[in-house]
Order: sequence, then structure tokens, then C-alpha cells
Amino acid sequence: MLKRFFVHFIFSVLKKDPYNSLCLPLHIAVLVELKKSNELFYLSHKLVDLYPSKPVAWFSVGCYYLLINNYEPARRYLTKATTLDRMYGPAWLAYGHSFAVDQEHDQAMAAYFTASQLMKGCHLPVLYIGLEYGLTNNSKLAERFFSQALTIAPEDPFVLHEMGVIAFQNQDYMTAEQYFLDALEKVRCVSNQITIEKWETLHNNLGHTCRKLKKYKEALQYHEYALTLCPLTPSTYSAIGYVYVLMGQSLKAVDYFHKALGIRRDDSFSTTMLQQVFDVLIAETTPFGDIPNDVPSLELVECPSSQPKFSLSSDTDEVDMEGSSDG
Repeated sequence: MLKRFFVHFIFSVLKKDPYNSLCLPLHIAVLVELKKSNELFYLSHKLVDLYPSKPVAWFSVGCYYLLINNYEPARRYLTKATTLDRMYGPAWLAYGHSFAVDQEHDQAMAAYFTASQLMKGCHLPVLYIGLEYGLTNNSKLAERFFSQALTIAPEDPFVLHEMGVIAFQNQDYMTAEQYFLDALEKVRCVSNQITIEKWETLHNNLGHTCRKLKKYKEALQYHEYALTLCPLTPSTYSAIGYVYVLMGQSLKAVDYFHKALGIRRDDSFSTTMLQQVFDVLIAETTPFGDIPNDVPSLELVECPSSQPKFSLSSDTDEVDMEGSSDG
């Protein structure tokens, strides 16, 4: 409730003062999250015209280029923002994002560490540091930073989700399921009517966890709900197919593996599983089905070697066509 009040307060301030420098970073972040590139483009031009010497103006421009996936100019303008004010944490955070999307983990972590030093009390830099460690397969350090983020923001569903991922990787599936369910509860508290595409991963991860716990029906429910959020995700179709394999429903599994391959032809998991399911179906099925026991058998009877006899007969005489007469 406090967060909702805070956000409502900020936007009420922006209505009275659209260029309030303290509220603008949140306004820009919301525009990025909602993918409103036109509004962000307009706002960025206004800020550059009005406040060319303030870092928030160039931060806004850098975020616009991040939003349209043009990362080189994004880094250039975010660097300009940090040059104007080395203590401007939001620009360092966005600067780390510009490297993270290109899988440049070292540069991304360096920017996130700087942001964590400047944004004391904010869990986001720590969360993103943990994400980068997770992507480099350093689960121990990832868990450490996620735990720090959880201490700062225990109700953030993103943090709860990442804690669940770490527990899943550690094969602690009961703990992973609890973290994922807690995250899902927080998401539903924020938006109980509609779930955005961003949480498709959470539902799929819940499905994977339920599959590991042999809760196959629950796993199918989570995966199918993920399909409603993102209908063209091949990994979701292959996950459903795999659950059907474990349930012994091979024909349904074949259908979902085919759907996955229809979206992504080079899906190696679906290809491998499809071949294995076909092998099982061939081994279990006879070519013409099962033969009933009451079908009569056919016996071959040898025909006689002699030719048939033909005769003409009447009441008075008989002509035998087999032999000849004597006279």
C-alpha cells in the first residue's frame, strides 16, 4: 500500500510540475516498462531543450535508445549523463542494462556495482548483480546478492522469483515452489485482473518445479497459462509435451512437440523427444492391430489329380463320354 501511495504521489506531482527532476527518473522508467517510445521520445526532446546541462535529460535520451534496441547511442548518451553528474545512480543502472543485453557481463557488473554504491537502500543494483552472476554460472555469488536484495525488498516478486531459480538449480524443489508461489501471490495482488507477458517465465518455472515434484496436472495448468500470455513460445509447447510423456500420453506429447517445431524448426529438445516418443509408439503398436482369437484359420486342401467326368444321360440310354463304344 505504501508503494502504491508513493507512485500515486509522484504522478500527482508530475501533473502539476511535468519536469520535476526528482520524479522524472520514475516517470522515464515507467515509459520504458510500458514500451511507450513515442512519449519517451517527446519527453526526451523537451528535457534536452529545457535542461541540457542536467543528467536527467541525457538519461532520458539514453533510455529511449535502450527501448528501441539501439545500444551504442544509448551508451553514449548515458555516459554523457554520468559525466555531468558522477553520482547520478539511475544513469549507471541503465548503463549496466546496455551491456547486459549484449551479454557483456563484466562491463554490466561494473556499472551495477557503481550504481549500488550510489543508490543506497535500493535493491535493484544488487538484484541485477545477482542476475549477472547467475548468467555466468556462479550460483553461489548470485544467491548471496539475491539474499541481500530480498532483505531490502522482501515483497518484490522479481527477487522472490530469482530466489526460486537458485533453489531450483540447487535441486531444492520444495523451496523453489514456495518462492515461486510467493512471487505469484505478489503479482496477483498488484494486478488481480490481468497478468502481463513479463510473468510468463514465472508460470513456466512453476510448471517445471511441479514436474520435478511429480505434480503433473498442476504443471500442465501453469504451462498452459503461460501459453495464454505468450502463445508463440516454443519452449512452453515442448515443456507441455514432456509432461505428457511423463504421464504416459505419448500421442498428446507428439502433438505438442510438433507445435514447438512448427514455431522453431531447430528446437533440438523437441526433435530428440519426438524421435524417442516415436520409437516408443512403434515398439508398443503392432502394424495391423491385435488379431482376435476367434478368427477362423484357413487350411489348404490338395486338389485331386484326375480330370472331372462328363456324361449325358436320359431315361432310355446313356452315353458315356469317358470311354469309346465297342461297335
